[in-house]
Amino acid sequence: MCSDPACPADHDHGPAHADAGAIRIRGARQNNLKNLSLDIPHHELVVVTGVSGSGKSSLVFDTLYAEGQRRYVETFSPYARQFLDRMDKPQVDRIEGVPPAIAIDQTNPVRTSRSTVGTMTELADHFKLLYARAARLHCRGCGKPVSRDTPATIVARLAELAAAAGDPRLVVSFPVTVPASFGEDEIAGLLAQQGYTRIQARDGAVLHVVQDRFRLAGAEHARVMEALETALRAGHGRITVHALGEGEEQRWKFSSGLHCAECDIAYSDPTPSLFSFNSPIGACETCKGFGRVIGVDFSLVVPDESKSIDDGAVKIWQSPSFKECQDDLLKMARRNGVATDIAVRDLPPEHREWLLEGDPKWKNWDASWPRYWYGVRHFFDWLESKAYKMHIRVLLSRYRSYTECPACHGARLKPDALLWRLWCREQEGVRREALPSNRQRTSPEEGLLTPHASRLPQLAIHELLALPIDDIAPFVAALDLPAPLDEATDLLLGEIKGRLRYLQEVGLGYLTLDRQSRTLSGGEVQRINLTTALGTSLVNTLFVLDEPSIGLHPRDIGRILGVMERLRDAGNSLVVVEHDPQLMLAADRLLDIGPGPGERGGEIVAYGPPIQIANDPGSLTGAYLSGRKRVDVRRRPRPVAADAPRLTLRGARQHNLQGVDLAIPLQRLVGITGVSGSGKSTLIQDVLYPALAKHFGQSAEPPGAFDGLTGLDAIKGVVMVDQSPIGKSARSNPVSYVGAWDAIRKLFANLPESKERGYTPGTFSFNSGTGRCPTCTGSGFEHVEMQFLSDVYLRCPDCDGKRYRPEILALSWQGKGVADVLEMTVSEALGFFAGQKAVQAALAPLADVGLEYLRLGQPVPTLSGGEAQRLKLAGYLAEAAQLAGKKAKKGATGEEPGLLFLFDEPTTGLHFEDVATLLSAFEKLLDAGHSLVVIEHNLDVIAAADWLVDLGPEGGAGGGLIVAEGTPAQVIATPASHTGKALADYAAQLATLQAAPLVAEPAARYRAVADNAITIRHARHHNLKNVSLDIPRDKFTVITGLSGSGKSTLAFDIVFGEGQRRYLESLNAYARQFAQPSARPDVDAIFGIPPTVAIEQRVSRGGRKSTVGTLTEIQPFLRLMYVKLGTQFCPDCDVPVTPQSFEAIVAQIMRDCVGQSVELLAPLIVNRKGLYTDLAKWARGKGFEQLRVDGDYLPTKKWPRLDRYKEHSIELPVGRVKVGIDTETLLREYVQAALDHGKGVLKVLPLGAPGAALITLSTLRACPECGTSFPEPDPRLFSYNAKHGWCPDCYGTGLKIAGKVDNPDDLDLGELDSEATETCPSCHGARLNPVARAVRFRDLGLHELASLPVGKVSGFFEGLKLERREADIGRDLIAEIRGRLDFLQQVGLGYLALDRAAPTLSGGEAQRIRLAAQLGSNLTGVCYILDEPTIGLHPRDNRLLLDTLEALRARGNTLLVVEHDEDTIRRADHVIDIGPGAGVRGGRIVAEGLLADLMAAPESATGRCFAHPLFHPLAPRRAVSDDHPALAVAGATLHNLKNVTARVPLARLTVVTGVSGSGKSTFARDVLHASLVAAAPVGCASLAGAEQIGRVLEVDQTPIGKTPRSCPATYIGFWDTIRKLFAETNEAKLRGWTASRFSFNTGAGRCPVCEGQGRITIEMNFLPDVKLPCEACGGARFNPETLSVQWKGKSVAEVLNMAVEDAVDFFAAHPSIAHPLRLLQDVGLGYLTLGQPSPTLSGGEAQRIKLVSELAKVRGRAGESPSGPGRPLPPEKHTLYVLDEPTVGLHMADVEKLIQVLHRLAGAGHTVMVIEHDLDLMAEADWIIDLGPEGGDGGGEIVAEGPPEAVVQVARSHTGRILGEFLATRRRDGVPG
Repeated sequence: MCSDPACPADHDHGPAHADAGAIRIRGARQNNLKNLSLDIPHHELVVVTGVSGSGKSSLVFDTLYAEGQRRYVETFSPYARQFLDRMDKPQVDRIEGVPPAIAIDQTNPVRTSRSTVGTMTELADHFKLLYARAARLHCRGCGKPVSRDTPATIVARLAELAAAAGDPRLVVSFPVTVPASFGEDEIAGLLAQQGYTRIQARDGAVLHVVQDRFRLAGAEHARVMEALETALRAGHGRITVHALGEGEEQRWKFSSGLHCAECDIAYSDPTPSLFSFNSPIGACETCKGFGRVIGVDFSLVVPDESKSIDDGAVKIWQSPSFKECQDDLLKMARRNGVATDIAVRDLPPEHREWLLEGDPKWKNWDASWPRYWYGVRHFFDWLESKAYKMHIRVLLSRYRSYTECPACHGARLKPDALLWRLWCREQEGVRREALPSNRQRTSPEEGLLTPHASRLPQLAIHELLALPIDDIAPFVAALDLPAPLDEATDLLLGEIKGRLRYLQEVGLGYLTLDRQSRTLSGGEVQRINLTTALGTSLVNTLFVLDEPSIGLHPRDIGRILGVMERLRDAGNSLVVVEHDPQLMLAADRLLDIGPGPGERGGEIVAYGPPIQIANDPGSLTGAYLSGRKRVDVRRRPRPVAADAPRLTLRGARQHNLQGVDLAIPLQRLVGITGVSGSGKSTLIQDVLYPALAKHFGQSAEPPGAFDGLTGLDAIKGVVMVDQSPIGKSARSNPVSYVGAWDAIRKLFANLPESKERGYTPGTFSFNSGTGRCPTCTGSGFEHVEMQFLSDVYLRCPDCDGKRYRPEILALSWQGKGVADVLEMTVSEALGFFAGQKAVQAALAPLADVGLEYLRLGQPVPTLSGGEAQRLKLAGYLAEAAQLAGKKAKKGATGEEPGLLFLFDEPTTGLHFEDVATLLSAFEKLLDAGHSLVVIEHNLDVIAAADWLVDLGPEGGAGGGLIVAEGTPAQVIATPASHTGKALADYAAQLATLQAAPLVAEPAARYRAVADNAITIRHARHHNLKNVSLDIPRDKFTVITGLSGSGKSTLAFDIVFGEGQRRYLESLNAYARQFAQPSARPDVDAIFGIPPTVAIEQRVSRGGRKSTVGTLTEIQPFLRLMYVKLGTQFCPDCDVPVTPQSFEAIVAQIMRDCVGQSVELLAPLIVNRKGLYTDLAKWARGKGFEQLRVDGDYLPTKKWPRLDRYKEHSIELPVGRVKVGIDTETLLREYVQAALDHGKGVLKVLPLGAPGAALITLSTLRACPECGTSFPEPDPRLFSYNAKHGWCPDCYGTGLKIAGKVDNPDDLDLGELDSEATETCPSCHGARLNPVARAVRFRDLGLHELASLPVGKVSGFFEGLKLERREADIGRDLIAEIRGRLDFLQQVGLGYLALDRAAPTLSGGEAQRIRLAAQLGSNLTGVCYILDEPTIGLHPRDNRLLLDTLEALRARGNTLLVVEHDEDTIRRADHVIDIGPGAGVRGGRIVAEGLLADLMAAPESATGRCFAHPLFHPLAPRRAVSDDHPALAVAGATLHNLKNVTARVPLARLTVVTGVSGSGKSTFARDVLHASLVAAAPVGCASLAGAEQIGRVLEVDQTPIGKTPRSCPATYIGFWDTIRKLFAETNEAKLRGWTASRFSFNTGAGRCPVCEGQGRITIEMNFLPDVKLPCEACGGARFNPETLSVQWKGKSVAEVLNMAVEDAVDFFAAHPSIAHPLRLLQDVGLGYLTLGQPSPTLSGGEAQRIKLVSELAKVRGRAGESPSGPGRPLPPEKHTLYVLDEPTVGLHMADVEKLIQVLHRLAGAGHTVMVIEHDLDLMAEADWIIDLGPEGGDGGGEIVAEGPPEAVVQVARSHTGRILGEFLATRRRDGVPG
């Protein structure tokens, strides 16, 4: 096989390549990649390996993942995108066939302690739901279970109580509260009307009304049950049973709510948020859900208790700042008899208490000081009050302690949450002793539970989360839940069990769910993310993994491999960066990148099946895989004698350690091994290291529990090398990291020239000081922030990337300058500095760990993960060398003890070759007498160790013991050791590979072929009725059906919602909260779903401030381009404006004026009139003898009289200097003085050159001429929506605004005065303020560029030549802009100007802009879901759209289109018809397949419409004679209209049509309608016939309301009637309620929490607000009392949720309600609910609701036309209806209903004008006006006018041609044509 990266050929990589397609990468040059080209087959597991730093991550993450993730994220809304980390665009020629990508890496972005394993895996969320649904409540008083009472349970309880009391007479009563506005008599009267005449008792305003009286023994069961049921209903769930016996009356209370009868405590229903410590509803109020409270750690305040108060035991009071507190202490101690000369630990307890807590009598500072001592505690309280100061916060942080919360004892939840418990069936279902002793448990001692409760196997949620996953799984399996389970709980349990199983499968069963995620290792984070990916079960996705084997014991590798293979077999592609031999050998393909690290890498060494790589002589990886090379060749074994010195830790008991005794042989390589979770890190990091650190006086956390530590004399210090990442500052580099730069700087500072100029080592620092380049501040490059694009790093133009000023660069040490040294590699530097001990000592560790190839100045962020880990190790080695050196200097004699190094998985990210280098570095440490302890899973390192300690036998509670210790051979011989078995297997595998070189014949793999379909099982969302179906993948599928049948539910809520949610679940939690993934739909299962992209229907065209540029997102890129590449000019003086830093000004003068004498001037006055005598006086007082006025020097002593009417410019001459290296200090002084006096501006006057121009320099962004200051440009400066950018007169609308504007933001969508069509005189329509308009790029302002059409803007960018710096900054910007411009041209919108306002776009144009924006993402394998994309498209444009969609499908995508359009249905590969009716009558699949299958299905409405289409005309056409009354428009020229003259006949149905953008809406709405409203011509010369119209009504698609309180019932107006019906019920009268009680807009009846909206908005501060269903009313909008009133068996909320179709029958007896409901049915809206919130209605639905509200008024007028049918009504009754595309979203069957409604209006004598593309509606028109012939500038003419039969004769009419074809198949026989 060819492995030449430059080879352009597409190689066939085996059989998989041919069938599945591949990701094709061409010319990858990211970081060190050398123009790589390769194909990665889809649906395979490809492992990428190579030495660390060879370019693996550059290829896999920075190129492949970046492109797949970036393209998919671009399909999200602009709002969501700003929170999703969109990856940078990689440097690659092209990538094709890349699916959406998900990275499963080791970074954990969440650092908050609120994030736990439970929240990361979402198990905490699932358990919250489970507890809310299935947990049982225990009373906080008596501890007994609390349940709801039902009549049956009450009868059973009464039987017990009555038997015990001797069967007394029982009275059943229910409570009724007397309203404040009523008297008791009135209520008694109302009760009497209902038959209740007895009142048993009165408690204040509560009456106990008697329901029945009986003795239980003698009463019939039916009577008792009826009495209890009725009383519970009347008493709202509360009843009292009065037992009347001999003695005092007993009261037994029962409740159908959650109420403990014994203790009379009522509980509220649990909500999921009650069990969340991240919600204010559930979090403990004391610790706010953290489980810990912040306090003062007295052990840090008094760190050394052997000191006395005199000696300064209280550490914080020894600093000068708080010395007075020490004085206070000494004075008060003497007064109170507290000894100050004895150790604090020896003070009596009451004196210690006094010292720390203060005097017991202390109250507060005002009342108690100075009489009483404040103590350490109150001193810190005082400090807390000053914590707004930064330095105080830093000080406090040093003495902080985090202690368990005293209120919740670490449970993090409110007490009520802990009363709910899940019960388990079996006693052994969970080991309660497994609960850690240091976890909180709500015990009987705390008064919450009785002893009998805690014996049951039952757990509160905090106890459950504290268990290891391995214990939770059996507990969940054995849960005792009430049968039968509802489907939701069943689904929930399935989800929980699945996630627990996945976590166990990847070897994380030892984790507890309450473990904080910030304490997890990288490997654990990655494996958790991997289970999330498994849980999402996506297909057609690229999963990219970064060393998933990290932190895994070899025994568990097989598990993770199984998970990865399962992902692959489901139809995904996996690319894994890995060094583990087990995973390499299991891959389908292995890609070896190399041959070396860094600059020596970046090429493909070998690519093919693993066996082929193992036999490839050129592959370094292959040599290790086949055993030709070994890792431990440089390792010398050191045997451990029985009496060798050891460090012994006894009785370690932290976490799961079970009293472990650890003996570490010193001066040996000791490996600590064991399966994941066995306790290795706990033993070393949490116990051993902190204990040693404390002993040696190093800072560390407090050590875990242990008994003792011996053998400390044999070591002299401890160094912990963990896996924490090193700093990622770009200024950090290898030479500074290991501390060698300090020594090198000293060498340069000791040069004679340096001493002459006064340079110190600080001058040679690139982090601070005066020697670094001022432009790039010593980083060597300029960082250009690009906001939503990847930031750009440019080589600094001033120092050319060398970091220093020219004067510094000129100095050299042994022929090399400071920049040359930074360019050296480590090995070159070791040679160059051969005689310098300090430099050698610091650089040597870099070579020891194999980093000799790195350049000294290479920025740390450019290092690979493995290189960064080794650099950190080198830093520790250098530090240890210094430590050893210091301790040796102290004059110890004899053999010095060495240091103890503790390493946590040092082989992380290292290739075999790097591990070999690491072992040789270890060897050097051992030779130097140090001791090494390594926690490790790498079998090569384990086998090379001198001594092993193997922990286990399992993870979590099953671990924590030492299974084996000894040499590797002894561990292998221990049968119980998993490590021993893995070592033996590995040795055998290597031996086999060496013995028999394998032939490169890959083993045949047999895999099940995944179904190529999206499988949905049992969808019940909204109105879907348990729907199951398969949607073919990679095909064009149309979902059709009646409006409201459930099409959008299936396509959007289920397929799109689930596909996007599953992709988003793979992102970090931070991003997810903004992208707001949709809620999980109600469906049992969805398989085979790829990531989804929705192209939704346009609801509105956008506000006035939306333009073509903002809709296509070209505008944000242009704004950014102008900020980064534009030049700012002063709007008044037209001169460029640029600022500089002080250092940059000095550097520029030094560079431009070197060798010249210059004078520095401070400008005081710029072009202002006046005498300025005071100014001269001020200057003389400051010691200045002259001022420079208008170019002449005048004395300040004898100040001449200036011309007061002339404008003067006055400068202060600060000083003269000859610019040179030796005068730099003086120059700096003068520059500083000039800037101070000139307020940030100075002028430089070159002397000796007469007439030389002044050079103006400024630290401000100010105009050098007029001095006006400008803020730093920001993209908002160019925004029409931000006050920073908009024109102050028109607020960004571009239109002249008359009158005062209170809130400019309302102008975007609000109503402007009708005359507001005049352009704004200030900005001339540019919308921007003068400062924004004065920023130019290539001599054009942004407003000028945006005013050009798309085609011309595209030409501007094609001809654009960028200089080097501009090209680097603009690379991504220009590509993004050009890409978007190209797509606009592709969809035929090249004629639109970028600043064209969105409201002026036609519907078709707006729809195609949306499409262009989405089609640009260029993805493969996704599912595009489109919602009626043909809306607003003329049939001609519709065909172009369908061609675009088919091209999208051909690229390997799935298309799912919700559509009613006939052409689209005919072109589909698969059609799904949902029906048979709408709303509750729909929701079933009535037919699927091809069109013929639909036509054959009897229930398919779509099939019927195709089989029996409408024949036209439905009724005889109404004739239009030449003299018929009409509205006549003449000379219309608005927008693109070209002097149009047309007439609209009255009392007729007129259709205005034409291709998209031809001017239909302009003619009908903006000219005709606007002229009638204004009663004067608008946009035309004249309008005749307006006097014949009484009123004009535009029935448009704007929403009928903007809040959830607006709904069809309130808009049409029949809700008031319904409320009156409820107010007339007996129950309402009894309570004194009127109709207002049943309003959800006002009054006492609505839910007080959501105020009748049914939803609550949770404000998230600076995050987007979140809307949730109201938890109080469950979305019902009313409070429970109001809901208890029923009319005809329905509550008011149930009526609101009723579909129109059901309500027609329900209200049949009430014509005033039934009539508008029937009209809603007639216009195809029978599926809507009466209370459907307005914001959820589509534009078409809103339009038809408006039509109904009008039709409801037209009632009974049909025969009113006085002059016979077809004649116009008289003007006072005549209405002109203007409708814009009323067929939007209508099924063909509903279009017929709409046509009948429109005919009814025209037949009644009204005039109806419809803008429409629907052919059925055109065929029914009396008159058609066809505009065209094309869109934009190519349109604006009337192509045809007349009845349909005349229009089809016009050859140049696109409408005529298509309508003619249509009518040829649909004309009724006998109609003339």
